[in-house]
Amino acid sequence: MTTPDNPLYTRRQYQRYPCALPVKVIADADIFDGTAVNIGIGGMLIITDNSRPPIALETNLKLRFRLPSLPYDTEAECCVRWGNGNAIGVQFTGLEAKDVLGIRQFTDDWQ
Repeated sequence: MTTPDNPLYTRRQYQRYPCALPVKVIADADIFDGTAVNIGIGGMLIITDNSRPPIALETNLKLRFRLPSLPYDTEAECCVRWGNGNAIGVQFTGLEAKDVLGIRQFTDDWQ
């Protein structure tokens, strides 16, 4: 959670906002579902099924998710920066400008 008492709070370049977005995670040939529980233009936190083995830090992933502010699926490249059980914190490494705009529009309600 990004709160002032959490060390990640001060390390983040971009603020995260709560959400509940279905996410398709693609790790090489492994494809699985998760739910993003927070999002910002820098990345997101994804919760996956408890039965999944953990994903190693620095693993490159592709994500597909639908922002309510956009009429199409967003596809994003990212890197795993944090993991704890079934939670995966990712940093976006490849977002198109239209998707950055969509995230900003989606998170405007929280600002």
